[in-house]
Amino acid sequence: MASMRDRYAKQRIFLGPEAEARLRSARVVLVGLGATGSVIAPWLVRAGVGHLTILDRDIVEESNLQRQLLYGESDLLRPKAEAAAAKLREANSEIEITPVIADITSGNAQGLLAGFDLIMDGTDNFEARYLINDVSILTGTPWIYAGALGAEGMVWPIHPPRTPCLRCLMEEPPVSGDVDTCDSAGVLGPAVGVVGSWAALEAIKLLTGKEPHAELARFDFWCNERQFIQPPKIRCRFCTEKLTEFLNARWSLRTSRLCGMEGVQIRVNPPSNLDLEAIKSRVEARTGNAWKLSNLALSGLEGPWRIMLFRDGRALIHGEITPEKARVWYSEVVGF
Repeated sequence: MASMRDRYAKQRIFLGPEAEARLRSARVVLVGLGATGSVIAPWLVRAGVGHLTILDRDIVEESNLQRQLLYGESDLLRPKAEAAAAKLREANSEIEITPVIADITSGNAQGLLAGFDLIMDGTDNFEARYLINDVSILTGTPWIYAGALGAEGMVWPIHPPRTPCLRCLMEEPPVSGDVDTCDSAGVLGPAVGVVGSWAALEAIKLLTGKEPHAELARFDFWCNERQFIQPPKIRCRFCTEKLTEFLNARWSLRTSRLCGMEGVQIRVNPPSNLDLEAIKSRVEARTGNAWKLSNLALSGLEGPWRIMLFRDGRALIHGEITPEKARVWYSEVVGF
């Protein structure tokens, strides 16, 4: 009879000791700790994956709590990676969990995602997924696409050159505005739960040496529909010739409107290491207000705008502001 202290006893009955041992030595990185990521991460941790790096750029906001199961009200305004790591360590203190607070870009993606047996997609945007796909093409590391919107979801294990890559199915990311977002279509928490759990199950298959599901699985849980889509048989030139356009892209600063609220996000590439202590003195003199400084960010008010400036160079400016005005503010304050 298994010891009461043997947390993996029931799992081992199904997997067997050899597969169980493979899980103990596996190294996984999860990109994104939003809705799907907050379902994927606990399953991998409870299964005993040896090392899990969790990577996210955001803080916990109240609108996250409807579907992001790793967080509670006490976590509001905490970095998701830090809050998630604390919850996951409570679930399993035996494994190594490394939280990383970062914005994945072409300038840092390869470094952040190197040295793992599997990359898990917990993101909510195509830019990050195409960067993950490029890293997979370049290094041969498998990854699992997972996405949910409304009551629909998709899961697809990808491992070029053994399988087609994301660009074999969809050569270019959809143009912004051509696809729904959680802001336009909404999202149901249980739908995310099914998708994240399915993705975690495929991860356990792959990490223990069993072939994952070859087809792209698509579900519409509200309309009771399911599809299993055969991937293209003809490989694209990107994975056959190891062309990594997204990793090679060079840009320095981008502005975009915030999803679902007034405001602008500013991103820099490659991420920088701002001297927030020096900037704090400048913005307090500029605004006449006290600003709050943490290890992660500097936050405060300038007129009608609520601003959070991150150490890696990103900025969130909440309020009625255009991307052009946000660029001007950033240039004046940061000196970019």
